[in-house]
Amino acid sequence: MTALSDGVPRAAAGAPVFVCRRCGVCCRGWGGVRLGEAGARVAAEHLGLTPGEFRRLYLAPGRPPWDIRLDEAGRCLCLRPDGRCLIHPVKPEICGRWPFLPALLSRPGAFEEARCACPGFRAGLNWAEFRAARPRP
Repeated sequence: MTALSDGVPRAAAGAPVFVCRRCGVCCRGWGGVRLGEAGARVAAEHLGLTPGEFRRLYLAPGRPPWDIRLDEAGRCLCLRPDGRCLIHPVKPEICGRWPFLPALLSRPGAFEEARCACPGFRAGLNWAEFRAARPRP
């Protein structure tokens, strides 16, 4: 994998394997987007809320880590009507790692499902190219 100065993961040929289109497709569906106490506190502060207000408005009840609740259409409550994330500058770690998630990197079928649903993947991208382009720590 190579990365140019913009930090975008690229295949050996230099074409980006993924460019976020901010379409919100990845902001749909239950489970997986969780916040612990520190994440909830940072998100609350970003929105000018107390941690308790943020938990009440955006998080599923229970003990931490909390799932971010969904609206009636199955979208993350932090997704604004214009498709932008309310907490983008302080987004949960899993949101920042998209699409380089363990399930997509380890299971070709999961990668194919994501590739078909998300317009950010480069056209014709295959699983091997995707895996080779993953960011390295």
